[in-house]
Amino acid sequence: MPRPQYPTSEGLWSRGKRGEAGYGAVRLGTPYPEAVESFRKAVEGRLDFDPAVLFVWGTMQATAVLNVLKAVEETFGEAGQELVRKAINQAGYEAMKGFLESSSFPDDLSEIELASYVVTGINTVLYASLERPWIESENRCAFDILWCPHQDRYTAFDCRVQRFFVEGMFHAIDDSGMGRITAWVEKLIPRGAECCHFVVERTGESDGKNPWHAYSEELMRRAIQKLSKPKHPSDG
Repeated sequence: MPRPQYPTSEGLWSRGKRGEAGYGAVRLGTPYPEAVESFRKAVEGRLDFDPAVLFVWGTMQATAVLNVLKAVEETFGEAGQELVRKAINQAGYEAMKGFLESSSFPDDLSEIELASYVVTGINTVLYASLERPWIESENRCAFDILWCPHQDRYTAFDCRVQRFFVEGMFHAIDDSGMGRITAWVEKLIPRGAECCHFVVERTGESDGKNPWHAYSEELMRRAIQKLSKPKHPSDG
């Protein structure tokens, strides 16, 4: 499969505009507003600031999160794994709650429009990624990620740690009264695809575990199982 090609004019970043008429009145905010404003003031007008250093710093943090997960899995097994999961859930919940509180969406949006636009916020604000989104039906939307901060450092299996952040984000969406959504992954850049492709679906008020969470737990089981097998260079 072809790898992503850059530079590209496709997709949108956080200040980009989607083609749907309803998106014109959407305003995407940020969590941690005081810290964000402090940062903006610190770099305002500074020609000696290179945005890439934030990527370097963020990648170091993302590597640390992954290393912590792997270390507790190896040392404490399932109990340690669940401990890290809950801590990351909390971080995702806090970020999503702050994003929703600082954003505004028109009242006349359909439920799938609202879900899709909120997901654009997750992708372009919380994940600082380049997104190509679209709506497929009244209950389903989808998106491609054309660039992700983790794509050149994580293996496909490493991406599992990010699922824990999204679990927390989905909980925050549930608690906001916006309705329940789930998602699944069909392509990943670290697996050799030209983009990461996700499908998002409204699940209404259905009972039971969110399928996103259920698959996270399947990957958690695989991670524990991998620890009992000899490690080969090709393992993710």
